[in-house]
Amino acid sequence: MSQNRPKIVVIDSNSLMHRAYHGLPPMNSADGTPTHAVYGFLSMLLKMLEQEKPDYLLAAFDTHAPTPRHLAYDGYKAKRMATPDDLRPQFPLVKEVLREMGIAVGEKDGFEADDFLGIFSRRGEAAGLEVRLLTGDKDALQLVDEHTTVILMRKGISETQVFDEAAICETYGLRPDQMADLKGLMGDSSDNIPGVPGVGEKTALKLMQQYGSMDEVLAHADEVKGPKLRQNLTEHAELARLSRQLGTIVTDVDAPIAIAIEDCAFDPHTMAGGREIMLRLGLRQIASRLPEGAPGLPKVQAAREEQRMAAVEITESDALQRAIDAMRSAAALAFVCEPADPCYTVSDGQTLWKIVLRVDLLNPGLDRDEADHALAQLLADASIEKRLYDVKAWTHRLDRMGLGLRNARFDAMLAAYLIQPNRTQPSLAQLVEETLGQPCDAAGLFALCAEQAERLKRDDLSLVYDKIEMPLVPVLSDMERTGFLIDRAMLDQLGSEYDASIEALKASIYALAGREFNILSPKQLGELLFEEMGLPAPKKTKTGYSTDAATLESLAGENPIVDKVLEYRQNSKLKSTYIEGLRNAADAQGRVHTQFKQNGTATGRLSSIEPNLQNIPVRSALGREIRRAFIPSEGNVLIDADYSQIELRILAHLAQDESMIEAFRRGYDIHAATAATVAGVDIADVTSEMRSAAKATNFGIVYGISDFGLANQLGISRKDAAAYIRAYNETYPGIARYMKDTVAAARAEGYVLTLFGRRRDLPELKSSNYHTRSFGERVARNAPIQGTAADIIKLAMIRVHEALAAERMRTKLILQVHDELILDAPPDERDAASALLKRCMESVATLDAPLLAEVHAGATWYEAK
Repeated sequence: MSQNRPKIVVIDSNSLMHRAYHGLPPMNSADGTPTHAVYGFLSMLLKMLEQEKPDYLLAAFDTHAPTPRHLAYDGYKAKRMATPDDLRPQFPLVKEVLREMGIAVGEKDGFEADDFLGIFSRRGEAAGLEVRLLTGDKDALQLVDEHTTVILMRKGISETQVFDEAAICETYGLRPDQMADLKGLMGDSSDNIPGVPGVGEKTALKLMQQYGSMDEVLAHADEVKGPKLRQNLTEHAELARLSRQLGTIVTDVDAPIAIAIEDCAFDPHTMAGGREIMLRLGLRQIASRLPEGAPGLPKVQAAREEQRMAAVEITESDALQRAIDAMRSAAALAFVCEPADPCYTVSDGQTLWKIVLRVDLLNPGLDRDEADHALAQLLADASIEKRLYDVKAWTHRLDRMGLGLRNARFDAMLAAYLIQPNRTQPSLAQLVEETLGQPCDAAGLFALCAEQAERLKRDDLSLVYDKIEMPLVPVLSDMERTGFLIDRAMLDQLGSEYDASIEALKASIYALAGREFNILSPKQLGELLFEEMGLPAPKKTKTGYSTDAATLESLAGENPIVDKVLEYRQNSKLKSTYIEGLRNAADAQGRVHTQFKQNGTATGRLSSIEPNLQNIPVRSALGREIRRAFIPSEGNVLIDADYSQIELRILAHLAQDESMIEAFRRGYDIHAATAATVAGVDIADVTSEMRSAAKATNFGIVYGISDFGLANQLGISRKDAAAYIRAYNETYPGIARYMKDTVAAARAEGYVLTLFGRRRDLPELKSSNYHTRSFGERVARNAPIQGTAADIIKLAMIRVHEALAAERMRTKLILQVHDELILDAPPDERDAASALLKRCMESVATLDAPLLAEVHAGATWYEAK
């Protein structure tokens, strides 16, 4: 390819919009307009502009009108899902932004975006241009030639793969002009192009590599190995030709599309025109990457050019020491030093130091241990502010080197979590790429942290970050380091009990079935239950009947075998997950060191992994027994404190319902008090059934429980359940008012807050889909309550940890499970530690319905609980 030819980039905009929509969490503007597909599209666009620097640019879109492909085959794209309700309005938005940025937009009835790629690739070549096609669809590979290259989006919105003629040959063993034939043979399920039945990509590639074209494959069908394949190729030859026709992209330079190459001329100076609409949509990060209107590159590109000029590459020990000396003068440093990386990077925002590590004897570089220890001295230096991703992981890393991490002021992982709690734990590379379009190095992290700090301040999240999440990091680090001691002998005993229970259940199941079978095989179990035993059957799928937990639980009571199978599954899972799992997870001293995730839930609650100690069951007798295997350090005692009805106390406070607040202030059993008030009886006359109904309603009301749901839960009629809910709302009018007002406010604002300012965005409330909107309403009701409970337990952990240190006590905080904290205490500190724990937990927040922590102690977790 000539490097002197001007360049045109043609974008398959529909492909990129769908990729952005499915690859990013929901985002909304202040007025509730969905924007995440627009955000992702523009992020990909700016990255491409930085890399390609085109002279001409065209963004092509599909229209809703049928094309010749639809007319040729009724089934073309017939199985595609309808455009999601919250994606549809983003297409006109992105077109508006593009036009304001001075970027040509192409769309015409009868043509797909792919056809624009084909037509303008050939028009561009005829005009002496190099052509780049940006798409997420491999169909465009058929367009590659000497002057046309495809930039294929491979994963999310950040990873791309460039295909020229050599890359297609290397990947597929074919030429670009053979790719449409390949599709004719194998079809395309996404476009509902049929292809030849029984021919997938592997078979199609083999045939194409052997015969060179689809026509030759069909002409030699009688020579192909396999009678079924021969038959299909012979009988469905016309279907293959139709499929090739459907999959062939239009390349006619004379096609009736009025846009000329000159209309696609691109000047980066005009991009600033999109700033106003971006700001209106709340896309500040994207807007910040635009030029100010003066000549020059996009801001992110200029920044990267500056970083390249200021980069210092280090391959020798003397140079490393000089760099370390220079770094010591910095006020703040960002570090990106992953153990598997061939290069560590450090930045002070002005200079990027690249520490090249030796990967083999033939290339220069530093020993990894040498680099680790040199940088560890900086990380332990309290005079330098650190900007990191996952400070807790860095803390453990420094611990293993015998040093302490000091002045770690900013954690990009936690900031990202507070900004987008709905998002599944993005990597640092994803955050830097999506936010700034920069490479994942320390310069990118430094800039990311600055951007996040502004966002935290703008969204009033700084208090949650500064007072809850960051102070919690050393607490969790200490808990993970300490671990929880396991009684191996008790685990062995429990394992034997589980084995006996599992064998007894297996014998009962076989007796009820009248034969032996594999109980854990969904296929065999489904055939037994629904065909042989005639139980009400769910819809049969290609793989057989569903026998998942929900299906079996719906059949509980239909036949004793169902309950036995559920218990068998539960005990088998408990044995493998906890008995065997805990044995494997324990270290040489017999301690298990769970990892606490601060960014694992959208509610703000902590989660526990490897092993998960928050899911140890409490409902079954055998499940509860597992807690007997958790013991204190030798000679110590376990102290357990659990908040009493914390979510209902928070609800009473938020709703300002005087009746519920008064019940808590008087120390009543809230469920019994609710039952008494609703039924109009004395609390002493409340029966267990009445209390159960009140308990179900107290907890269910937070989730918007319906009369149908309450009726199912209590086994009563829907009419009686509706009457109970009405009586409940009359008893606690503040609760019903709060629930209604909270949803209305969330719909207006687009988010809800906890008492401490933790934010949960709710784009679902703007959805036109009823089920999505209903989910948003449930979250609006319960997120402030659950989130406040999460904030309170985190603050309590911080206060307990600090108080134990201030009192110079040997007692250690070792576990948190939802609303429960556990201490490992020497016997001489038992009373003082119990009092400290109760005091800290109850005083950490002042609610109108006061917090109450119930404290117990014991020789095992089972006894302490």
